[in-house]
Amino acid sequence: MVRYQHEAAYLLAKGDPQEPRNPISDVIPWRYTGNKLHPTQKPLSVLVPLIESFSSPGGLVLDPFAGSGSTPVAARALGRRYLGIELDAAHHATAERRLQQAGPSPAAIARHSAPSMLDDFLCASRR
Repeated sequence: MVRYQHEAAYLLAKGDPQEPRNPISDVIPWRYTGNKLHPTQKPLSVLVPLIESFSSPGGLVLDPFAGSGSTPVAARALGRRYLGIELDAAHHATAERRLQQAGPSPAAIARHSAPSMLDDFLCASRR
């Protein structure tokens, strides 16, 4: 029988982005950690190199299916602005808790002001 051993991820960019200075492999291995916060939770160790390679400090990272907030947490840690969107209120609450525990972004600390309004995590209810 065939065993599912991969997950596809889509990286989208606006305009004509430059190639990364430090390209990463098109396959990033990781060990299953139990997905304690969300059924498809991604480890930060996988997201950090993606965000570093394909965005600049201060750039905007969008995750329209943010789940437990791993992408916004990684983006904040790297000094990127983020916009996370999650339909499930319970997962949204988990993501907000993780972002609060992560503390302010390095950029916010450096400029001694509140994070940009684009540093946001939205919860939209299903109708």
